[in-house]
This record gives sequence, C-alpha cells and structure tokens, in this order.
Amino acid sequence: MKAYKGFNKSENGTLSCSGFVYEPGKTYRHEGEIELCKSGFHACQKLWEVWPFYPNNGERAYYEVECGGEIIESKDGDGKFVCSEMRLVKEIDMTGVARFDDAGSFSGGFANVVLCRKWNHINTEGKLLSEQWFDGAGYFSGGFAIVKLNGKYNFINTSGEVLSKQWFDDALDFSRDFAKVELNWKCNFINTEGELLSELWFDDAYDFSEGFARVKRNGKYNYINTEGKILSERWFDDTWSFSEGFASVKLNGKWNFVNTEGEILSKRWFDGAGSFSECFAAVKLDGKWNYINTGGKFLSEQWFDCTYCFSEGFAKVELDWKYNFINTEGKLLSEKWFDYAWSFSEGFAKVEFDKKYNFINVEGKLLSERWFDGAGNFYEGFSDVKLDGKWMKINTKGEIVL
Repeated sequence: MKAYKGFNKSENGTLSCSGFVYEPGKTYRHEGEIELCKSGFHACQKLWEVWPFYPNNGERAYYEVECGGEIIESKDGDGKFVCSEMRLVKEIDMTGVARFDDAGSFSGGFANVVLCRKWNHINTEGKLLSEQWFDGAGYFSGGFAIVKLNGKYNFINTSGEVLSKQWFDDALDFSRDFAKVELNWKCNFINTEGELLSELWFDDAYDFSEGFARVKRNGKYNYINTEGKILSERWFDDTWSFSEGFASVKLNGKWNFVNTEGEILSKRWFDGAGSFSECFAAVKLDGKWNYINTGGKFLSEQWFDCTYCFSEGFAKVELDWKYNFINTEGKLLSEKWFDYAWSFSEGFAKVEFDKKYNFINVEGKLLSERWFDGAGNFYEGFSDVKLDGKWMKINTKGEIVL
C-alpha cells in the first residue's frame, strides 16, 4: 500500500519518528500488536494529510512509503493509519512548498497554518491561499473560514478573498448559507455574498432551522427568515426553533405554536409545549400532558403525567409512575403498563417490569416469552440480552442466536 510519512530530520540526516530511527530503502516489521498512536508504524494515505502531524518547518523530511502486513485505519477522517510493515521508498521533493511553524487538519480542501505567529491557509498542494497573513484563522465550513485581523473578524473564501468590507467584533462559522456576526454587542447575520441579512441588529441570534432563526431584541423574541423579514407582528417572551413547520412560543406565561406564516396554531394557550415530531407535539395543561397535531386538535381523550416525542409512529407516555405507548390515532399500544420503557428502534421498544426486561413490537405483543436480566436496543436486526449472567443476541423473532 502506497502512503506517505513525515520524519524529524537531524543535522546529519538521521530520520526519526517518536524516537525510532529509520533508514531509506530498509523494510521494518513490528513485533506484537499494533495500535493507533501507540505501537506500529504510522503513515497517511495522502501527502497533505501528513502536514498537521509534521508541519513543513525546514526540520522535517517526507517520504513515500510502502506499507503492508496488518493495517488499522483511523476513524477520525484524518487519513492516518498504523501498519505492521513499512519500507521507505523515496524522499519527496518539497522545493517550492511553504514552510510553517504549525499546521491544522484539512477541512474543505484547506488547512490553517502558522508562521511567526501569523495565520494563513494552504491547499492540498501546499500553496498559500491568501497573500495576506492574519492574527488568527479557523477551519473552512460551508466554503468560508473565519479570519482575525487587528482584533476584528471576517471571512475568507476558497479563492482567498475577504468576504465583507465590514469587520466584526466576533463571528461564527457559516451554517445553511448564513453566519452570525457581532458588532458593538449586537448580532446579525451575513450571507455568502457578504451582505447583512437585516437592517435591524439584535441582542442575540440563534442558528437557522427550517428557514427561520430565533432573534432577541429588547428582551423579547421573534423569528427572521432568509430574506431578513421578521415573521410575526407580536414579539414573545420565549421561543424554540422550528420543527416540522411549527415553533413553540411563550407569551404571558403560556405556550402555543406559530407556523411559517406567523399564525398561532391553537386558540388555547398551554402551560407547556414541546417541539413537533412526526406531526405531533406535546402540550401541558393543568399539570397533565397530551399531544396536539398540526391542525390544532388533541390526539387523546386521556391526559398523562408525562409525554415523550414520537419515534417510529409511537410515543412513550407516563401515568401514575407506569409507562406505555400511544400511536398516531391516540390509542394505547398495550393493555399492560410497564415500570419503564424506551423509544422504538427498528420496530421494537425495550420495556422493564419487576426489574426484568423484554421488548414490545408495534402490535403491542411481547417479543419473548422469557424476561431478561438486561437488554440493549435493536440495531440491524439484533439486540443484546442478558440471561443467567451471560450476554447473548436475540433476533426480531425472539430467537436467541448467539
């Protein structure tokens, strides 16, 4: 397997990595188990993936290497792996590649680099992105990276161009084509063209969700859309993010929902309200909980002590310290109430009764005739179960398979 590795290079040309000395052309074999960052020979699949670990500061050498034997790849997405066999093939000519004091990981095709306490970015060929050096530089996100200069913040694009003519006191990464910026203790958003979203500046602003962002002004909350328009004529005491076309809002101590047109969902205001999930949201009234649908109608005639979000068509409900499930028609799933229950996963939910565990399916039937001392959740058709002190696997037919 062809790969690349960086080395510390001494004045006499000796190559070393973590105290181990290497010689070009020689094959090395590791005795014993290999483990990332601990034992074995480490390398990267691409040359530029080596730089965050061994910045090109003039005291390093880079080699093409041939790797074999046992290979374990990193799950961090940094291209790093460890192998049990390695041979140094040839040194890479780094002429024309800029040298740095330090380097970060690549993101979006660029990595931030440091030289003499100044920051820039390089591409995968080792070329500088910008002619200007900054006091700080972040990772690329959504095609832009935050840069800092003289105590102010801006963004740089993948062409090395500064996004906005205006510099800000603070800035956050781009998300869904907008980035939050701060100036004189007030907040706004900037788009990918470098334009401010709103003429208004806010006391605080939050991430966009389903085309709307929560904003705070003079102690009250509202929403702003991607065109910079305020959603509702009225401002609220508190708000939550949009989910499935609705957001819960609080006014004068009571909760309701607002849709994407700024309309209030229900004529009745509630003591509490959750977020919509699978077309239903939990609401609280006089100490009890129920669900409301997108038409503003209650799901069940029965009210519960506590309710949870819908998952796979069912929601967990609690009444008198016992648990059950309710479906989208407002019907209880099981005649039996359990000491505790978990959300559905792959058509089954784990339930507990008398400190024993089982599973219930979407028809309200128990998966197994026997109850277990412990159980996990279903994943790819199987779940762990514990019986008589031993852990084993159970399938969706209730059969012990391992």
